[in-house]
Amino acid sequence: MKLRIDRFTIIILAVVAALIVAAVFTISRSGGMEAQESYRTEDAPETPVYNAFLALKSGDLATARAQYTQQVLEEASGDKGYGPLRGESYGYGDTARRLRVTDVKVDPQDADRAYVTAAIDTYSTGGIFNSGSTWTSERTVEVIREDGAWKINAQEYFY
Repeated sequence: MKLRIDRFTIIILAVVAALIVAAVFTISRSGGMEAQESYRTEDAPETPVYNAFLALKSGDLATARAQYTQQVLEEASGDKGYGPLRGESYGYGDTARRLRVTDVKVDPQDADRAYVTAAIDTYSTGGIFNSGSTWTSERTVEVIREDGAWKINAQEYFY
């Protein structure tokens, strides 16, 4: 008994094979890694919040410091200061974190002041059957315009 495959089946098999080849090529080209996050450049109140979070997460202290007002930097280096701007450690080990800006409110009395509400989602490995856990913390950060750019006006290090 001879096996006979019709034209429709051959076309379906060819499409499936092409999709598999494309998937293998895409994964091998990107290394299976997630997209690299990059700093934002737009002039918006949420920009320093996002950039500070990303800089602190990646250990880029110079970029992180550039997101804070001069007053906060002076406080951080003084007796009342704490956190990574003083050189203290900042790390989360085997966790994955992301920041989502959920609300931005510009102060109606002062256009150079805004309040950025952000949610930080944290995923940590472990647990039963290594299932991990995810939790979200939300905070509101005051930002002001200083030297023509939005800057964080609080000792907020997104712990």
